[in-house]
Amino acid sequence: MKERSDFKSKGPELLVDLAQHVAVILAESLGLDEVKAEQVGRDIANRMAAHWGGQNIYFPMGLSYKLSQRDRQIYDEFNGTNHSDLARKYGVSLQWVYKIVKAVRQEEIARRQGGLFDDSEGS
Repeated sequence: MKERSDFKSKGPELLVDLAQHVAVILAESLGLDEVKAEQVGRDIANRMAAHWGGQNIYFPMGLSYKLSQRDRQIYDEFNGTNHSDLARKYGVSLQWVYKIVKAVRQEEIARRQGGLFDDSEGS
């Protein structure tokens, strides 16, 4: 039965940890004073507990999110002639820069075209 009590004790630990991380971000990013940042951190942790309490939540490592952010930066900094510079700056191969630029460009085109080619007529 020890496992069950350990599991229950992790809930409050998770909320305390969430509140602390939020407070640090608020203080560092927004310059919020420590007391206010801690209060907002607790408020967010309480909101998450009320909203998701009792559920098993999986937090992915966020690798694909981080990669997509990097890819977006590469695309945004791309000027048509700086493939090599971007490869060096971001620590990727020249071929990878070409691949990223092509993929993000295709995503942009698809996003702009939206539902132009949806087969929704007649439904």
